[in-house]
Amino acid sequence: MDINLSLEKIILILENDDFIKSHDLFEELWRKYKDNEDTRKESFILKAFVNGSVTIELLKMQRYEHSSNVWNTYKKYECLIDEIESINSENYKKIKEIIYKKREKYIK
Repeated sequence: MDINLSLEKIILILENDDFIKSHDLFEELWRKYKDNEDTRKESFILKAFVNGSVTIELLKMQRYEHSSNVWNTYKKYECLIDEIESINSENYKKIKEIIYKKREKYIK
């Protein structure tokens, strides 16, 4: 399943600091992927991104304890970005970079 067009759209949304919208779009993709045996493993990457987006939004709101808890869920699945071979891998790696960059921006 190729979701690269959706991921490219989300990349632009993340770069514009709209973490709620990116969360919603990641969640839509995750729901499509999680119930398909062929894409189930990859769905965990999308789950990580759902949590990564929420983490940054919580940091913006200065809810540091909650953001830390959600970040731990992101970290649980982050390793899959480099482990799973997918036609979506390039965009997954870009999204990972953006999440770290934006997280650093909002940690005070």
